Amino acid sequence: MTISKEFRRKDGGIKFNFAPANEEELKECLSDPLWRICSGALYKIIIKGDDGEDGLVMPFIPNRAQKRLLKALWHRNVILKARQLGFTTLVCIVWLDTALFSENMRCGIIAQDREAAEVIFRDKVKFAYENLPEELKAAMPLARDSASELLFAHNNSSIRVATSMRSGTIHRLHISEFGKICAKYPDKAKEVITGSIPAVPKSGILIIESTA
Repeated sequence: MTISKEFRRKDGGIKFNFAPANEEELKECLSDPLWRICSGALYKIIIKGDDGEDGLVMPFIPNRAQKRLLKALWHRNVILKARQLGFTTLVCIVWLDTALFSENMRCGIIAQDREAAEVIFRDKVKFAYENLPEELKAAMPLARDSASELLFAHNNSSIRVATSMRSGTIHRLHISEFGKICAKYPDKAKEVITGSIPAVPKSGILIIESTA
């Protein structure tokens, strides 16, 4: 597998675009979550082209706002954000990475409505998985591939996108556009507060975000 590697220099800087020379270096790269997420070597995303149309495929490398969120991420997070910062894209990649490289993890994303959930799952989660390097994808096959969930056969972890989640433990939960959910679907917002949020253990990670 030809991939690039992140180096942290003595001055604290970061250097990319290094191809591991052997299996040991490759194993070292893949053991580092920050390298997997930030290097651009594993995950691809769809972005808008200059004409505003979707369809341009690019390696995922976090932008400045996304890096700040990664650095500040804690067990409980509330984010009031501007539009087009890519936080949902970042969370999809981080949650997918968690599900791929950790055992028995349940990762979820709650979207404001069914259409938004379908778009997030299809264009961010499933697209990133399907465009992994072939060797890695072959080593991490699917046990279940539904319209809203990927369950991985090698470690029994999963990632799901839906409009509500309240069954079982959710180790990683992202609530997207919670302000819109509260405004348009108050009953659903109450269910999120009483059912979904308590399903995240103290050791898990919860992200609640919304535009103003």
